[in-house]
Amino acid sequence: MSWFHARPVARDVWLVAEPGHVNSWLVAGRDRAVLVDSGLGIAPIRPVVAALTDRPIDVLHTHAHFDHVGGDAEFDRVAIHPAGVAELRAGADPAERARYLAYTRRMLAAAGRYRALDHEFFHLLSADSDPRPLPPDVDATWAPGPAPEPDLLTDGDEIDLGGRTLRVLHTPGHTPDSVCFLDEHDGLLLAGDTVNTGPIYAQAPESDLAAFAASTARLAELDVRLVLMAHFGRGVAEGHHVREVADAFARLRAGDAVVRPARDCDDDPVREAVFDACSIYVPADG
Repeated sequence: MSWFHARPVARDVWLVAEPGHVNSWLVAGRDRAVLVDSGLGIAPIRPVVAALTDRPIDVLHTHAHFDHVGGDAEFDRVAIHPAGVAELRAGADPAERARYLAYTRRMLAAAGRYRALDHEFFHLLSADSDPRPLPPDVDATWAPGPAPEPDLLTDGDEIDLGGRTLRVLHTPGHTPDSVCFLDEHDGLLLAGDTVNTGPIYAQAPESDLAAFAASTARLAELDVRLVLMAHFGRGVAEGHHVREVADAFARLRAGDAVVRPARDCDDDPVREAVFDACSIYVPADG
């Protein structure tokens, strides 16, 4: 089984999934292509995307977290919001990768039971989402190289791919450097970690709940056909999901949410606000 699963989702747009882990997105125009985030770096991503298009490929980042930038050393050009430059230059803390591996091993230990239940009752798992087992030597080999010195992305920038344009939307909240990319012509929103089906991570020290609510409210005003997301079992959602997420943040801010204890992927205690369309993690002591 390959570490990656790639498939077309829209016109010259491909999901490049590390199933059960993180999604990257390849978007091609007439002249060039961009890879929106470069994944974990556990396995080389460039050969996967190079097999999908013959156009030159650069990397655009939704933010600097380690699970979105791991393949950067394979590319000549990457770009990120200025607020993410320092983290991108610093690289991932090995202890952070170790915590992620511990979380993944807990997930994989549960995956067999989940597959059996899904096969018998629910029929939701697909090649997009069925978790990939870790390579046997991952503890020794997972050490992503440094990213190239990045170009900068600011709100309103337009990325011209030739016959296709992506507009940069600065959407702080998950992190100060979080951005989304909008293909207005085709109605596609590449949402990074700003929009997911949940849990949406708003619990970290760098997260800002008020900014997150404002960013999702901004996205809810867009005319979007498909939302292309980075995590969990559903990487593609209909456009109205952005309004559902914005409504969830507004309700959470207003105190209108069912909140329960949970633990995030670092095994830290958090509170989870649960809604029909998604859930949101907030600090345990907030």
